[in-house]
Amino acid sequence: MALWLSACNTNVTSPQNRDGQIYFVARTIGPSTQIQIAGESGETRPYLESRHWRDLHPDRAPDGRVVFMSNRKTETEIDLSRHRERFQVFMADREGENLRSLTDTEHSAITPTFSPDGQRIAYLHARPDSAELYWTTPDGDESKRLMTARDILDYDWSPDGRQLAVVVFDPGQSRVEFLSVGDADRGAQPEATHAPEGAVVTAVSWSPDGKQLAYIVNHPEGFRQLFVRNLADGHTRALTDRGQHVQQPVSWSRDGQALLYASLVDFEFSYDEQAREKVYRGSMQLFRAGLNGETRQLTDGDGRHGAPVFSPDEQRIAYLYADQLDARRLSLRTMNLEGREIKTLHDKVAPESYLQWTLNPNRR
Repeated sequence: MALWLSACNTNVTSPQNRDGQIYFVARTIGPSTQIQIAGESGETRPYLESRHWRDLHPDRAPDGRVVFMSNRKTETEIDLSRHRERFQVFMADREGENLRSLTDTEHSAITPTFSPDGQRIAYLHARPDSAELYWTTPDGDESKRLMTARDILDYDWSPDGRQLAVVVFDPGQSRVEFLSVGDADRGAQPEATHAPEGAVVTAVSWSPDGKQLAYIVNHPEGFRQLFVRNLADGHTRALTDRGQHVQQPVSWSRDGQALLYASLVDFEFSYDEQAREKVYRGSMQLFRAGLNGETRQLTDGDGRHGAPVFSPDEQRIAYLYADQLDARRLSLRTMNLEGREIKTLHDKVAPESYLQWTLNPNRR
């Protein structure tokens, strides 16, 4: 999923950054994962105590409530007859208490995300042959199915919470559609963005001012390119060239003039027949791309640098690191905007984790 940063106070001062919290997903025992919270000073703590379940994709509302997807159920015993996990959407308060399930779907309900004001929650119902996009209210009193498609690869809320940009894949068609939410259908919607023939849109992210849309296109030639579309006039331009392999998610600066992203560099993939394993060569590095055309590489060396996000005051960057591209355990790190002053906050992060760096609800 797109990344996923909650709304932040735009008048943040550097001292408040010390009360910032980074939400991430840590590995515990075997395949189990746990939502944890890290502070910039280095301390980490579980958001929810969990050693049996796979808690994934946390998203925090402005008031501190958190939604996430999980395979939690009443019984903790392993069911050997079960071939597929079934995830549902759960929500808890900012202290990780008053946990309750928001969905009970036939198949998995995944990738829940709060609207910017925290009044709605969008999620996907992932069926074997289709995907459905829903929104619901946190109290469950109101919900609505917005669309059904062969597959929905990503979505993102508009900053005003009135629309969703949705990455839709149907056989032979890949596009970004714009859907109104609630009573917002009185406003004009941008036209859909279609990928070139044979290419697939994989991720989408709305700029904080609502004027731009960033999206990643996976081309059939094997590279992934980052584009930005001006929603007022439809003008679209590439921020990366064909030599890069841009990875999701991307993170916008508050003023909507720059993006953080990760990209594979000098990447090669092969299969070792003798060892019967995949072989990856190259590295993954972090970049900062300005809409003015200036792009700067922030990291170097071997390994995997991914999932970058700005701190609330935009003085530091959090990201995930491993010394190998195919590592199954990553470390949570922060650094300054020049790629220096690196701190390691946690060394057992799940590779499925994205990061969300927010302010403490008490410091608003």
